[in-house]
Amino acid sequence: MSSPFSSSSTTSSSIDPMAASSGSCVYYGPWEYDVFLCFRGETRGSFTSHVMAALSDKKIRTFIDTMLGKGESIAELLSVLKRSAVSVIIFSERFADSPWCLDEVATISRSMKEFGHRVIPVFYNVDPSEVDGDTGSYAAMIEKHSGGRYGDPKVKLKWRDALKEIVDKAGLTSHEIRLDSQLIKAIVDNVLKELINMSPSLEPKNLVGIDSRVWEVERLLDVNRSDDIRIVGLWGMPGIGKTTLARALYRRLTNLSKEDGYKHYFVPNINAKWKGQRDGLEGLQKELYSNLLSEQDQNITSRDLETSYRRARLFRLKVFIVLDDVEVLSQLESLLLGDVLNLTKLFALGSRIIVTTRNRKVLEVAMARIYHVEQLSPQESLRLFSMYSFRQETPPTSRRYQSVTAVGYCQGNPLALRVLGCTLFRKSESYWQSFLDGLRKNPKREIHDVLRRSYDELGGDEKRMFLDIACFFRRNYSKSHLIKMMACSYYSAYSRVEDLIDKALLICEHQSNSNDDELIVEVHDLLHEMAWNIISEESDLGNRSRLENAEDVRKLLTARKGARATEGINLDLSKAEEMHLGSDAFLGMDRLRFLKFSWPDSSSSSSKNNARTCKIHLSKSGLDSLPHELRMLWWDGFPSSSLPSNFSPNSLVELCIRHSPLAQCWDGVQDFVNLRWFDLSYCANLIIVPDLSKATHLESLKLTGCKTIVELPSFVEYLDKLTLLDLGACENLEILPPKLDSKHLKHVILYDCRKINQCPEFTSNWDTLDLRGTPITTLPVAIHKLKEARKLSLHGESITSLPDGFSASIKEFRLCHTAIQKILPSDHRDFLLPRISRLELVGSSNLATLSKSLWKMVTKELLIMDSQMLKTIPEISVVDSSLKVLVVEDCRAFRRLPSSIGNLKSLEVLALIGAAIRMLPSSVQELDQLRTLDLTNCKMLESIPGAISRLDRLSQLYLLGCESLRSLPELPLNVKLLVASNCKSLQTVSSNNFSKLHFLNLNLVGCLQLDRKLLRRMLAKLPLQDVSQRTQYGGGVGEIPPSTVLYPGSELPEWFPNKSMGHFVTVPLPRNCKRLKLFAFAVVYSLEPPVSGDEEKTDMHMHISSECFTKPGCGGGHGCGSDELVGGGGLTSWNICMNVMGSFNGGVATDHVFLWLHHRAGEDREEEEEGKLAWYLKHSGRDVSFRFSLQLKRGEMKPCQIKRCGVSLVFHTNFGNL
Repeated sequence: MSSPFSSSSTTSSSIDPMAASSGSCVYYGPWEYDVFLCFRGETRGSFTSHVMAALSDKKIRTFIDTMLGKGESIAELLSVLKRSAVSVIIFSERFADSPWCLDEVATISRSMKEFGHRVIPVFYNVDPSEVDGDTGSYAAMIEKHSGGRYGDPKVKLKWRDALKEIVDKAGLTSHEIRLDSQLIKAIVDNVLKELINMSPSLEPKNLVGIDSRVWEVERLLDVNRSDDIRIVGLWGMPGIGKTTLARALYRRLTNLSKEDGYKHYFVPNINAKWKGQRDGLEGLQKELYSNLLSEQDQNITSRDLETSYRRARLFRLKVFIVLDDVEVLSQLESLLLGDVLNLTKLFALGSRIIVTTRNRKVLEVAMARIYHVEQLSPQESLRLFSMYSFRQETPPTSRRYQSVTAVGYCQGNPLALRVLGCTLFRKSESYWQSFLDGLRKNPKREIHDVLRRSYDELGGDEKRMFLDIACFFRRNYSKSHLIKMMACSYYSAYSRVEDLIDKALLICEHQSNSNDDELIVEVHDLLHEMAWNIISEESDLGNRSRLENAEDVRKLLTARKGARATEGINLDLSKAEEMHLGSDAFLGMDRLRFLKFSWPDSSSSSSKNNARTCKIHLSKSGLDSLPHELRMLWWDGFPSSSLPSNFSPNSLVELCIRHSPLAQCWDGVQDFVNLRWFDLSYCANLIIVPDLSKATHLESLKLTGCKTIVELPSFVEYLDKLTLLDLGACENLEILPPKLDSKHLKHVILYDCRKINQCPEFTSNWDTLDLRGTPITTLPVAIHKLKEARKLSLHGESITSLPDGFSASIKEFRLCHTAIQKILPSDHRDFLLPRISRLELVGSSNLATLSKSLWKMVTKELLIMDSQMLKTIPEISVVDSSLKVLVVEDCRAFRRLPSSIGNLKSLEVLALIGAAIRMLPSSVQELDQLRTLDLTNCKMLESIPGAISRLDRLSQLYLLGCESLRSLPELPLNVKLLVASNCKSLQTVSSNNFSKLHFLNLNLVGCLQLDRKLLRRMLAKLPLQDVSQRTQYGGGVGEIPPSTVLYPGSELPEWFPNKSMGHFVTVPLPRNCKRLKLFAFAVVYSLEPPVSGDEEKTDMHMHISSECFTKPGCGGGHGCGSDELVGGGGLTSWNICMNVMGSFNGGVATDHVFLWLHHRAGEDREEEEEGKLAWYLKHSGRDVSFRFSLQLKRGEMKPCQIKRCGVSLVFHTNFGNL
């Protein structure tokens, strides 16, 4: 089973509240309460009651502590705060007398940090200086508290810190507003202002993923600060949604800016107006400043704006303006009257300016805060595309595959998604297929024109460089690699590559799922396609500068007449047919710089690759010549034993020939002044390594799998720029240079070099040394001297210990399949301990004990995997450990956690996967930062301590495969995910709070002994829980996935009135659906045990869909709608794809229920684009039909028969009865 905490992924994946929008409508938003009112009982019958009445008069929903039951936990309070938009704290004279009030303040402070909760402090008959927790009357009251947790110094410190943080916020005081009536009015006004600020605009429609982006930009704007002037830049590629985001921000903040005395204006399409109008500059200045100065009837000129009177007026103005589509700095300077670097001379403090641009350099020079507008996620993309192509949020099942294809083409670009969606709206299936088949050859003109604007504004060399990168280096090239490659063809390569990044024509970011600091440059698919379309405009085939199409390449190379215009050929061999070339195929191609014949995955040694690499065939004599201008020669499966004898590789920067019968590259020494990357991997006939002694800039030497090489020549010792030496699987290699002089060397790979007895010495701060499968027993002296490393990997059974005195500072240290018995000697002094952020111990077969010093040595993450002799980890004596992740996986002898585990106060993830533990120590209750507890496949686990209920932050609990577990204690209220599949003995769960838990995902597959009465009680509350859990995050419909529950049996909850046998059910819609809150669906299916040979495939993938449809004159029976899903009676559809971790492993087929809930689109989406009512409103009073389909995958995807199904429509008025 694939664990969520394997070596490649160890951090919690809990939902981040701050990733969701905090937007909420005052009356109908996702919040359950608008205000949480915190106060001391002394004001309950006087001032607080009047505040409550005033809020109620304004229809502001307010929560007060009388709504909490006695003895409710902080977790319950935190849950209420997450369901409340704003807290109002009324500090009074005796407020700090109450520990409960102080706990509320501490919890509110925590909510401010964790999910942006907003707070309005009110100081009633008490000065703010008295409320500070360090001095004044509150400090004295805090000191008086004693007994139990209230006497704990840590608790008191938490109270003080919370008070200080809240007192620092601007509040309302009765000393400044002396009349209670005026103070109460100020409180209500401030609450309304906050709620309006948090409320999204009800228009425009079809904006997907906008809320979280607006929230992020608002943080950069920080409009509550009035002591500075800020420019915030929205930067990104064409069509990515910069202007859309700017308009959303403008609409959202305009109401606020009016209240605070701002003058606001939006200037659209600046670049087009600048170039296309006769009075470009004058016209733009007049448009902006006549509106800011309210002089629309005046013919303001640039000279008028220099008058002292007008400049003085501007200086007094607080402005909020948007300058859309600024291309160059001169445009911004002119619009800001030359004061772009000193805006305090132009506008009043507090002013905010948003600039949208494709040119990052403009923003950097203007010292703007830059927000990179990134592409939509796959889920957001599919939703946006569906809105335009189907006028609903998900595609119908019959079009899902085609929709995913279209979305994949767009790569998250909103412009492309909208254009394609509109093009395919109400088109037949045949049209869809034909359109998508030809899309890459005939892209939509609206998309192409927008993208090309950035290209057309480049200079000549910049255009050529962009085409080179887009055509030959579009994926997985490091920025440094790319610059060095371009430097051999263009001057100022570094600055030109930077400029292309700044203009959003290249994407530059850290590689995903990698700790490598190297930046990776990529080209967006649409820009890659645009590049090839530009090239296709270059006359006939023989005059094109670059070729990619397999048929075009074949025609050119078999025509036997050189194409002198051709500069590059990039052929994906997986898409090419067999090709026979003559010896003169490249004759006359004097300008050819890039030649790349590559398999997408030929870096491996698989026999599959070896068998298929020969698609291009040569005559026995081989090639007569290759172009001397080649910078890159990449030919997988090169079908000759040698390169042409007259080939002069002086210009080569990269040579890559893999899986080739090559035996010899060339005779003698070549002058490789430019060569940096050399790869002859899996050339099985290569006996002698070519002489590279003059390749003084060589950085990478890869000879992986060259099984006939016996000696690595001595010149390698003196390659002083070398960073990578890969000799893995060179089985007959016996002789290496005694040392490697390069100070840049980072990676030495010698795995499966079975005849190497000694590792070369080297001096650099290297990262990786792989000695797996070698007889080497002595590590290089360099490891003794190592002081600092970003990443260090040691592999190999011959490594039995770390050297004495090893004390490096390492970000990531990985020991893989070593024979180490102890990480450190017992007498190792603390001040000499290495400092390691992340330590991985994988496959340490002899590791039986760990030193107590481990807890001082590892600072962030400790992962121990597949160490079969390890029975426990040492006691934890340190009290200030910063460890956040502790994973013990597949250590079958691991039986006990130390009782001092509670000392890991910062621990967020604890995973004991496949361990032999029977119980957890009660001290786990002290891990108050713990968010994820994973006990997957702990088959001997019998109990979990009841103290786990005190872990207020715990949100994910994995218990799958805990076959001996009979009961679950009371769980923390914050748990959102509980996976308990295949807990075969599980019978009971504490009923104290189980019905209050708000699960996003509850998996009880295979829990056949579970108390069914308890399950019924939990399911009875599910709809109300689902509404509540979404309000905790303040997000819209798309922010949180549908809630899902899987449980054994065939019984649907009582609140499912519409049930039917089979996969089809008809539902009568009420006449008024305006208060509809959510749709609930359920299917009953038979879960088969795994077939023979699939027992290890314990994970199961599930794809389930539901379609709703009707047609005129049809009552919704079985004969309705089967062919009416698109363009006819199809109304909407829902799809869920999920990984059901730990699928049922019982011996016989058993019925299970899959139940899931979808929120309706919300009151603010009752009308679709074009003014149409939502489908459930349009069809109110009619019968509609739902059809379900289910596929399960355990190895391969197969349809699964649905025995029974049900639909429930849950309305706001139902909640009181749930």
